[in-house]
Amino acid sequence: MKSMIRKFIAPTVVLSFILFSPGASGSETVLYEYDSVYHHIRVVEFGSMRGMRFDNNHFQTLIDMNDPYSGHFNYVDLLFQSFLFQPEPDVALILGLGGGSAPRLLNHYQPDLDILSVEIDPAVVNVAEQFFFYDRDELPVEISDARSFLRRSEQKYDLIIQDCYSSNFYGTFIPFHLATLEYFELVRDSLTEDGIFTVNVIGTVYGGEPNRVITSVYRTMHEVFDNLYLYGADDVQNVVIIATQDTNRLTRAELQARASSLMTNRRSEFPPELVQMIMRFYDTAPSGLSSAIVLTDDYAPTDNLLR
Repeated sequence: MKSMIRKFIAPTVVLSFILFSPGASGSETVLYEYDSVYHHIRVVEFGSMRGMRFDNNHFQTLIDMNDPYSGHFNYVDLLFQSFLFQPEPDVALILGLGGGSAPRLLNHYQPDLDILSVEIDPAVVNVAEQFFFYDRDELPVEISDARSFLRRSEQKYDLIIQDCYSSNFYGTFIPFHLATLEYFELVRDSLTEDGIFTVNVIGTVYGGEPNRVITSVYRTMHEVFDNLYLYGADDVQNVVIIATQDTNRLTRAELQARASSLMTNRRSEFPPELVQMIMRFYDTAPSGLSSAIVLTDDYAPTDNLLR
């Protein structure tokens, strides 16, 4: 299948950031620092942990050097909840690479899954290879913008994971052209009939003032996809939204049963926390949804929604 992926793709630009609260830099050792066209990149180490920081000093990738498949952020484990809705994908597309934690972990547990990543910044890919155990020969990467790539690609994907971010003075946010109604329609059309779309969104689901980015992205996605499932990470402010084209909505109990079945019959193919991650599922729409806007190509102020 990997040869088939290369047959259908065309080189074309994905801005990838993952928000994490800055740690104390005093105890860090800087291994690498570089200004690319898109980012100020730093690779740092503290104890057995190695991380990649971007412009606003937030960690984008974190791994434990003693065990490269651990130490990553909780939301990466949440991505495996996608298998509750599509248990046997053949082809997966990951939009946004960073240090490569997500594709590496997917490949570790699902070695037969064909995985292609898309990343805008070639310098980030080089850092992933040099410092974070990423192997471009095993897990190919296209240097491209996510939307441009999807528009050109003729491949249909069973699983599309989006982890793309930009940043400004107010914080980190999804690039506007990757959060609109028209874009989500393009994603839907790039999926197989039972394909799943999973998005990492920075913010929280509940508590305090409603997160306007999450509610607007949620409302816009719901215009395109029949059902959305929200999971909140417990170590960082990340919400994973899983979008399906199935009109039948699954209950928490049904998701629990699916996770238990996968761990009983295919334990080696999933992280041990697969069942436990059901605890992070929020079975209602996010608060503040009634005041959320539908984002379109004509109006998608994803950066202004941070204010």
